[in-house]
Amino acid sequence: MKSLYKFLTFIIICLLSQSCNDYPVDENGLLLTDSEECYISSLILRGPDDRDVLISGVTIDDENNTITGVAKFGTNMTKLKPECGTAKDCIVTPAMGVWTDFSQPRQYTVISGNRQVKKTYTVTITLQGE
Repeated sequence: MKSLYKFLTFIIICLLSQSCNDYPVDENGLLLTDSEECYISSLILRGPDDRDVLISGVTIDDENNTITGVAKFGTNMTKLKPECGTAKDCIVTPAMGVWTDFSQPRQYTVISGNRQVKKTYTVTITLQGE
């Protein structure tokens, strides 16, 4: 009986591991999906204290692919960490979550889950009082 249990467990593990390999992945090992949606839905910028530095969020213009916002007075614009929300299964380049200089406009490209649709946004952040 023990050997039958081990055999069935082995078969189940093999079947499960095989089914995981049926899904396509991109060159980075990320799962590809059928989704053609491609947009940024939200953006926050964190300062060194891990708090959002933006005053009342950002304005996202999907028609012109621009994102604008105002950072609190005194913010060090050269060291901010962006985080964004996207349509399901999208990837963003360059990567979010790394220290970034926003003293000049930055560009971020969103790539759809099926990797067929790309949309580049220009992010412009100004300092409060400018």
